[in-house]
Amino acid sequence: MTYISSRLAAVKPSASMAVSQAAKALSAKGIDVIDLGLGEPDFPTPAHITEAAYQAAQAGDTLYTAALGTLALRKAIVAKFSRENGLDYTTDEIIVSNGAKQIIFNALMATLDDGDEVILPTPYFVSYPEMAKLLGGKPVIAHCREENGFRLTPEILEQAITPKTKWLFLNSPGNPSGAVYDEASLKALGAVLERHPHVLVLSDEIYEHIIFDGLEFISFAKACPQLKTRSLIVNGMSKAYAMTGWRVGYAAGPLPLIKAMATVQSQSITSVCSIAQAAGAAALEGSQEHIRTFRDAFQ
Repeated sequence: MTYISSRLAAVKPSASMAVSQAAKALSAKGIDVIDLGLGEPDFPTPAHITEAAYQAAQAGDTLYTAALGTLALRKAIVAKFSRENGLDYTTDEIIVSNGAKQIIFNALMATLDDGDEVILPTPYFVSYPEMAKLLGGKPVIAHCREENGFRLTPEILEQAITPKTKWLFLNSPGNPSGAVYDEASLKALGAVLERHPHVLVLSDEIYEHIIFDGLEFISFAKACPQLKTRSLIVNGMSKAYAMTGWRVGYAAGPLPLIKAMATVQSQSITSVCSIAQAAGAAALEGSQEHIRTFRDAFQ
């Protein structure tokens, strides 16, 4: 008897998780190992964030929340986008999920039909193509060259787009390359995308604050406001706030897409842990001084 679907049979387990588990196994044997498998800050979660979670639990904030996320956290996310990125969203255009990976999974599940293409500039986060394949999509690899800083160029993008293209994935600052797109580079890509109105953009901005060498971050939706209604801006608490285990990711996007993703979420996880969401709100609304401390140590 075959238990595994043909769709799952074509999908590989997470390579980054496998590397990290192997490193942990070696470490448990007393072997000195540096684990570069996961993007995980080697700092504890800042104290004011864990205190907020404790207070939420003590106050009985332990029930199901709305599938989109608590209103308090979504308000904090709206304020964050306005304050840090110059972007205006409403709370209905925000969704909270179990990490940024689930945001991406929900978006693909809500939008992909069999054979739809997802453009992935190289080098890419290892889960992107596997999630696309699992949900019936076809990864289209756009090879980015070292001399261009591993950034996608308008010419490469134009060549990769077909009538079957559903998504372009952008990741800046990039994992694993470290590539950062400036405003001019994003606008040049936006000019190509304007000619192809059937293509959606997923901008993975989870490493927004892990940026070095005097470079400045700009969100895709800020650089290309004309494409905001076709863009999903993905972020989360894991990297900037050392909250990988709390599993709180979020995204902003056009209302029809967010509603569709909420439907997926309501039929899968129901909602994100209420206590973790209280911690997420405290992270966004509280002191941001630790971000500089983290970044300086990483540099």
